Amino acid sequence: MSQFPPPVAAPTLREFVAALAPRIPVAVLTGEQHLDRPITRQAIQKAGLVLTGLFEYYHPERLQVIGRSEVRFLAEAGEGAAAIACRLCDPAVPAFLVVSALEVPPALLACAAERGIPVLVTSRTAAEVMELGTHYLAVRLAPRVQVHGTLVDLYGLGVLIVGDSGLGKSESALELVTRGHRLVADDAVEIRLVEDQLFGTAPELTRHLMEVRGIGIINVREMFGVGAVGEDKPVEQVVRLFRYEPGVSCDRLGTERRRWEILGHPLPLVEIPVAPGRNLAVLLEIAARRQLLALQGRDASRDLQAALARRLALPTEPESAP
Repeated sequence: MSQFPPPVAAPTLREFVAALAPRIPVAVLTGEQHLDRPITRQAIQKAGLVLTGLFEYYHPERLQVIGRSEVRFLAEAGEGAAAIACRLCDPAVPAFLVVSALEVPPALLACAAERGIPVLVTSRTAAEVMELGTHYLAVRLAPRVQVHGTLVDLYGLGVLIVGDSGLGKSESALELVTRGHRLVADDAVEIRLVEDQLFGTAPELTRHLMEVRGIGIINVREMFGVGAVGEDKPVEQVVRLFRYEPGVSCDRLGTERRRWEILGHPLPLVEIPVAPGRNLAVLLEIAARRQLLALQGRDASRDLQAALARRLALPTEPESAP
Protein backbone atom coordinates (compact mmCIF):
# COMPACT_ATOMS: atom_id res chain seq x y z
CA MET A 1 0.00 0.00 0.00
CA SER A 2 1.34 3.42 -0.90
CA GLN A 3 0.75 6.53 1.18
CA PHE A 4 1.20 10.04 -0.15
CA PRO A 5 2.14 12.83 2.27
CA PRO A 6 0.05 15.97 2.67
CA PRO A 7 1.78 19.34 2.46
CA VAL A 8 3.92 20.03 5.53
CA ALA A 9 3.55 23.37 7.30
CA ALA A 10 7.02 24.94 7.34
CA PRO A 11 8.24 26.16 10.75
CA THR A 12 8.71 29.88 11.21
CA LEU A 13 11.89 31.55 12.40
CA ARG A 14 10.14 32.26 15.69
CA GLU A 15 9.42 28.55 16.18
CA PHE A 16 12.99 27.66 15.18
CA VAL A 17 14.48 30.06 17.73
CA ALA A 18 12.13 28.84 20.48
CA ALA A 19 12.89 25.17 19.77
CA LEU A 20 16.67 25.69 19.92
CA ALA A 21 16.55 28.04 22.93
CA PRO A 22 17.16 25.39 25.66
CA ARG A 23 20.53 24.45 24.12
CA ILE A 24 21.28 27.30 21.72
CA PRO A 25 20.12 30.68 23.01
CA VAL A 26 19.64 33.13 20.16
CA ALA A 27 19.36 36.93 20.24
CA VAL A 28 17.68 38.96 17.50
CA LEU A 29 19.80 41.90 16.32
CA THR A 30 17.48 43.15 13.59
CA GLY A 31 14.30 42.12 11.83
CA GLU A 32 12.31 40.91 14.83
CA GLN A 33 9.12 41.93 13.04
CA HIS A 34 9.99 39.38 10.33
CA LEU A 35 10.39 36.32 12.58
CA ASP A 36 7.22 34.79 11.15
CA ARG A 37 9.05 34.07 7.89
CA PRO A 38 8.93 30.33 7.09
CA ILE A 39 11.98 28.09 6.77
CA THR A 40 11.23 25.76 3.87
CA ARG A 41 14.52 23.83 3.53
CA GLN A 42 16.02 21.21 5.83
CA ALA A 43 19.61 22.07 4.97
CA ILE A 44 21.49 24.97 6.56
CA GLN A 45 24.22 26.70 4.55
CA LYS A 46 27.51 28.22 5.63
CA ALA A 47 28.52 30.59 2.87
CA GLY A 48 32.26 29.87 2.87
CA LEU A 49 33.67 30.00 -0.67
CA VAL A 50 30.48 31.58 -1.98
CA LEU A 51 31.90 34.88 -0.75
CA THR A 52 34.75 34.59 -3.22
CA GLY A 53 32.29 34.81 -6.09
CA LEU A 54 31.07 31.22 -6.45
CA PHE A 55 27.44 32.26 -6.17
CA GLU A 56 26.31 29.34 -8.32
CA TYR A 57 26.70 27.31 -5.11
CA TYR A 58 24.62 29.74 -3.07
CA HIS A 59 21.21 28.52 -1.86
CA PRO A 60 19.47 31.63 -0.55
CA GLU A 61 16.32 29.72 0.41
CA ARG A 62 18.30 28.06 3.23
CA LEU A 63 19.06 29.48 6.67
CA GLN A 64 22.51 31.08 6.41
CA VAL A 65 25.16 30.60 9.11
CA ILE A 66 27.88 33.25 9.38
CA GLY A 67 31.04 32.02 11.10
CA ARG A 68 34.61 33.17 11.63
CA SER A 69 35.74 32.71 8.03
CA GLU A 70 32.80 34.71 6.65
CA VAL A 71 33.24 37.52 9.20
CA ARG A 72 36.97 37.71 8.53
CA PHE A 73 36.49 37.70 4.74
CA LEU A 74 34.01 40.59 4.86
CA ALA A 75 36.26 42.50 7.28
CA GLU A 76 39.17 42.19 4.86
CA ALA A 77 37.11 42.94 1.75
CA GLY A 78 37.32 46.67 2.38
CA GLU A 79 35.11 48.71 0.06
CA GLY A 80 33.93 45.54 -1.68
CA ALA A 81 32.26 44.24 1.49
CA ALA A 82 29.02 46.12 0.81
CA ALA A 83 28.62 44.62 -2.66
CA ILE A 84 29.29 41.09 -1.38
CA ALA A 85 26.91 41.54 1.55
CA CYS A 86 24.16 42.78 -0.73
CA ARG A 87 24.55 39.74 -2.99
CA LEU A 88 24.16 37.55 0.10
CA CYS A 89 21.01 39.40 1.13
CA ASP A 90 18.77 37.72 -1.38
CA PRO A 91 15.04 38.23 -0.59
CA ALA A 92 14.64 34.44 -0.31
CA VAL A 93 17.04 34.19 2.68
CA PRO A 94 15.03 33.31 5.84
CA ALA A 95 17.68 34.77 8.17
CA PHE A 96 21.40 35.11 8.91
CA LEU A 97 22.61 33.42 12.09
CA VAL A 98 25.98 34.68 13.34
CA VAL A 99 27.74 32.15 15.60
CA SER A 100 30.38 32.22 18.35
CA ALA A 101 29.17 35.66 19.52
CA LEU A 102 31.10 37.25 16.65
CA GLU A 103 30.66 40.89 15.76
CA VAL A 104 28.31 41.13 12.80
CA PRO A 105 29.94 42.77 9.75
CA PRO A 106 28.41 46.27 9.46
CA ALA A 107 27.85 45.87 5.71
CA LEU A 108 25.85 42.67 6.22
CA LEU A 109 23.85 44.13 9.10
CA ALA A 110 22.96 47.26 7.14
CA CYS A 111 21.94 45.46 3.96
CA ALA A 112 19.91 42.83 5.88
CA ALA A 113 18.07 45.54 7.81
CA GLU A 114 17.32 47.40 4.59
CA ARG A 115 15.84 44.29 2.95
CA GLY A 116 13.95 43.05 6.02
CA ILE A 117 16.06 39.93 6.60
CA PRO A 118 16.43 39.03 10.29
CA VAL A 119 19.96 38.81 11.71
CA LEU A 120 20.38 36.50 14.71
CA VAL A 121 23.40 35.88 16.92
CA THR A 122 24.39 33.08 19.30
CA SER A 123 27.40 32.22 21.42
CA ARG A 124 27.37 28.61 20.21
CA THR A 125 29.64 27.32 17.43
CA ALA A 126 28.69 26.77 13.81
CA ALA A 127 28.98 23.00 14.26
CA GLU A 128 26.49 23.00 17.16
CA VAL A 129 24.04 25.24 15.35
CA MET A 130 24.14 23.21 12.15
CA GLU A 131 23.82 19.86 13.92
CA LEU A 132 20.87 20.77 16.15
CA GLY A 133 19.25 23.10 13.64
CA THR A 134 19.41 20.58 10.80
CA HIS A 135 17.93 17.86 13.01
CA TYR A 136 15.06 20.11 14.07
CA LEU A 137 14.29 21.11 10.49
CA ALA A 138 14.56 17.51 9.28
CA VAL A 139 11.90 16.49 11.80
CA ARG A 140 9.62 19.47 11.20
CA LEU A 141 9.85 19.32 7.41
CA ALA A 142 9.77 15.53 7.14
CA PRO A 143 7.15 14.03 4.80
CA ARG A 144 4.33 12.66 6.94
CA VAL A 145 1.06 10.81 6.67
CA GLN A 146 -1.67 9.72 9.09
CA VAL A 147 -2.51 6.01 9.08
CA HIS A 148 -5.52 4.29 10.63
CA GLY A 149 -4.07 1.74 13.01
CA THR A 150 -2.34 1.17 16.34
CA LEU A 151 1.37 1.53 17.05
CA VAL A 152 2.91 -0.47 19.91
CA ASP A 153 6.41 -1.05 21.23
CA LEU A 154 6.96 -4.82 21.44
CA TYR A 155 10.31 -5.89 22.88
CA GLY A 156 11.77 -2.61 21.56
CA LEU A 157 10.34 -3.18 18.04
CA GLY A 158 7.88 -0.62 16.67
CA VAL A 159 4.91 -2.62 15.34
CA LEU A 160 2.11 -0.94 13.40
CA ILE A 161 -1.17 -2.89 13.59
CA VAL A 162 -3.57 -2.20 10.72
CA GLY A 163 -6.80 -3.72 9.49
CA ASP A 164 -10.53 -3.07 9.20
CA SER A 165 -12.43 -1.59 12.12
CA GLY A 166 -13.83 -4.06 14.64
CA LEU A 167 -11.10 -6.70 14.27
CA GLY A 168 -9.58 -6.05 17.70
CA LYS A 169 -6.60 -3.76 17.10
CA SER A 170 -7.23 -1.64 20.20
CA GLU A 171 -8.21 -4.56 22.44
CA SER A 172 -5.09 -6.47 21.39
CA ALA A 173 -2.94 -3.41 22.12
CA LEU A 174 -4.62 -3.07 25.53
CA GLU A 175 -3.80 -6.68 26.37
CA LEU A 176 -0.21 -6.09 25.24
CA VAL A 177 -0.01 -3.12 27.63
CA THR A 178 -1.13 -5.38 30.50
CA ARG A 179 1.68 -7.77 29.49
CA GLY A 180 4.31 -5.05 29.91
CA HIS A 181 4.52 -3.57 26.41
CA ARG A 182 3.96 0.10 25.51
CA LEU A 183 1.30 1.92 23.55
CA VAL A 184 2.49 4.71 21.25
CA ALA A 185 -0.68 5.58 19.32
CA ASP A 186 -4.16 4.18 18.88
CA ASP A 187 -6.65 4.65 16.05
CA ALA A 188 -4.66 7.41 14.31
CA VAL A 189 -0.89 7.13 13.87
CA GLU A 190 1.10 10.06 12.49
CA ILE A 191 4.11 8.71 10.60
CA ARG A 192 6.97 10.85 9.33
CA LEU A 193 10.05 9.96 7.29
CA VAL A 194 13.22 11.37 8.84
CA GLU A 195 16.59 10.56 7.28
CA ASP A 196 15.33 7.31 5.70
CA GLN A 197 13.68 6.13 8.93
CA LEU A 198 9.95 6.03 9.63
CA PHE A 199 8.85 7.36 13.02
CA GLY A 200 5.34 7.05 14.42
CA THR A 201 3.61 9.09 17.08
CA ALA A 202 0.09 9.98 18.21
CA PRO A 203 -1.63 13.23 17.26
CA GLU A 204 -1.49 15.66 20.19
CA LEU A 205 -5.26 15.46 20.70
CA THR A 206 -5.37 11.66 21.18
CA ARG A 207 -1.99 11.04 22.81
CA HIS A 208 -2.16 8.26 25.46
CA LEU A 209 -5.88 7.77 24.74
CA MET A 210 -7.58 4.58 23.59
CA GLU A 211 -11.15 3.72 22.65
CA VAL A 212 -12.39 0.45 24.12
CA ARG A 213 -15.78 -0.66 22.77
CA GLY A 214 -18.32 -1.01 25.55
CA ILE A 215 -16.22 1.02 27.99
CA GLY A 216 -15.33 4.21 26.16
CA ILE A 217 -12.20 6.37 26.12
CA ILE A 218 -9.45 5.50 28.58
CA ASN A 219 -6.16 7.26 29.36
CA VAL A 220 -3.54 4.51 29.24
CA ARG A 221 -0.88 6.65 30.93
CA GLU A 222 -3.11 7.48 33.90
CA MET A 223 -4.45 3.94 34.19
CA PHE A 224 -1.22 1.92 33.79
CA GLY A 225 1.53 4.45 34.50
CA VAL A 226 4.13 6.34 32.50
CA GLY A 227 5.95 3.11 31.57
CA ALA A 228 2.94 1.89 29.61
CA VAL A 229 3.17 4.58 26.91
CA GLY A 230 5.75 5.95 24.50
CA GLU A 231 5.87 9.34 22.79
CA ASP A 232 7.23 8.15 19.45
CA LYS A 233 8.85 5.06 17.99
CA PRO A 234 10.57 3.95 14.80
CA VAL A 235 8.12 1.88 12.73
CA GLU A 236 9.86 -1.39 11.85
CA GLN A 237 7.10 -3.90 11.16
CA VAL A 238 3.47 -3.88 9.97
CA VAL A 239 0.93 -6.50 11.05
CA ARG A 240 -2.33 -6.56 9.09
CA LEU A 241 -5.32 -8.22 10.71
CA PHE A 242 -8.00 -9.60 8.43
CA ARG A 243 -11.17 -11.59 9.04
CA TYR A 244 -10.68 -15.31 8.47
CA GLU A 245 -12.88 -16.88 5.82
CA PRO A 246 -12.91 -20.58 4.91
CA GLY A 247 -11.22 -21.21 1.60
CA VAL A 248 -8.98 -18.15 1.78
CA SER A 249 -5.35 -19.25 1.57
CA CYS A 250 -2.86 -18.13 4.22
CA ASP A 251 0.91 -18.36 4.41
CA ARG A 252 1.42 -21.57 6.40
CA LEU A 253 5.22 -21.68 6.44
CA GLY A 254 6.10 -18.01 6.68
CA THR A 255 8.23 -18.16 3.53
CA GLU A 256 6.46 -15.33 1.71
CA ARG A 257 8.22 -11.98 2.14
CA ARG A 258 5.51 -9.35 1.87
CA ARG A 259 6.01 -5.60 2.17
CA TRP A 260 3.80 -2.67 3.21
CA GLU A 261 4.89 0.68 1.79
CA ILE A 262 4.58 3.96 3.69
CA LEU A 263 5.95 7.18 2.20
CA GLY A 264 7.85 5.12 -0.36
CA HIS A 265 9.57 3.13 2.41
CA PRO A 266 8.87 -0.65 2.42
CA LEU A 267 8.33 -2.42 5.75
CA PRO A 268 8.11 -6.14 6.57
CA LEU A 269 4.45 -7.21 6.55
CA VAL A 270 2.80 -10.05 8.48
CA GLU A 271 -0.85 -10.88 7.77
CA ILE A 272 -2.77 -12.59 10.58
CA PRO A 273 -6.28 -13.99 10.10
CA VAL A 274 -8.69 -13.17 12.92
CA ALA A 275 -11.02 -15.94 14.10
CA PRO A 276 -12.79 -16.85 17.35
CA GLY A 277 -10.42 -18.40 19.89
CA ARG A 278 -7.22 -16.92 18.45
CA ASN A 279 -5.16 -14.97 21.01
CA LEU A 280 -4.13 -11.94 18.99
CA ALA A 281 -1.87 -10.50 21.69
CA VAL A 282 0.22 -13.69 21.76
CA LEU A 283 0.34 -13.82 17.96
CA LEU A 284 1.51 -10.20 17.82
CA GLU A 285 4.25 -10.98 20.33
CA ILE A 286 5.33 -13.98 18.24
CA ALA A 287 5.37 -11.88 15.06
CA ALA A 288 7.60 -9.31 16.78
CA ARG A 289 9.95 -11.97 18.19
CA ARG A 290 10.19 -13.58 14.76
CA GLN A 291 11.14 -10.24 13.20
CA LEU A 292 13.79 -9.63 15.85
CA LEU A 293 15.26 -13.06 15.11
CA ALA A 294 15.17 -12.32 11.37
CA LEU A 295 17.20 -9.16 12.01
CA GLN A 296 19.83 -11.46 13.53
CA GLY A 297 19.78 -13.67 10.44
CA ARG A 298 17.72 -16.47 11.99
CA ASP A 299 14.70 -17.84 10.11
CA ALA A 300 12.97 -21.10 11.08
CA SER A 301 11.12 -21.46 7.75
CA ARG A 302 14.34 -20.99 5.81
CA ASP A 303 16.09 -23.54 8.05
CA LEU A 304 13.29 -26.03 7.43
CA GLN A 305 13.53 -25.56 3.67
CA ALA A 306 17.29 -26.05 3.80
CA ALA A 307 16.91 -29.23 5.87
CA LEU A 308 14.33 -30.60 3.41
CA ALA A 309 16.59 -29.80 0.47
CA ARG A 310 19.49 -31.65 2.12
CA ARG A 311 17.25 -34.64 2.85
CA LEU A 312 16.00 -34.79 -0.72
CA ALA A 313 19.55 -34.55 -2.04
CA LEU A 314 20.68 -37.65 -0.15
CA PRO A 315 21.32 -40.72 -2.41
CA THR A 316 18.65 -43.42 -2.22
CA GLU A 317 19.89 -46.69 -0.71
CA PRO A 318 19.37 -49.68 -3.05
CA GLU A 319 16.80 -52.21 -1.92
CA SER A 320 18.37 -55.40 -0.53
CA ALA A 321 17.71 -58.66 -2.38
CA PRO A 322 15.20 -61.03 -0.73
